[in-house]
Amino acid sequence: MDCSVIYYAARKTSFCEKTLKRCFSPLHWRISTAGFANGAQDLGERLIAAFDSGEICVVVGGLNFSDDRSAVRIISHAAVNSQPDLVRRLLCRGGCGYLLCAGGQLLLLLPDEPAQIEEIMCGNISKFIRNAIR
Repeated sequence: MDCSVIYYAARKTSFCEKTLKRCFSPLHWRISTAGFANGAQDLGERLIAAFDSGEICVVVGGLNFSDDRSAVRIISHAAVNSQPDLVRRLLCRGGCGYLLCAGGQLLLLLPDEPAQIEEIMCGNISKFIRNAIR
């Protein structure tokens, strides 16, 4: 299955990309598009484009901000009037990620630390994702 990846204010993109490819392999996911976003509007536009072309989008980075650049804050504002089927916090050592499902689409918000990405993706979430997107 194809997915889009958006690197949002991510610092270690090449290391994150290698980790994502390794973690996506058991899920049979392939990164079909990858891009960068530097601000809220750019992230929003890239998310719209990603979901226009597929069912899965992964945003890497932007989780450590506490101001208007926060990926969590941006997604929360964008989804304020929607009712996702599922919102789940994904804990890992030193951080967390998020999983949102709505209307057959899946959004993963992941930290920009390869070790944290691997911890999240190799945990129970992989089994859950496999069952959720059949």
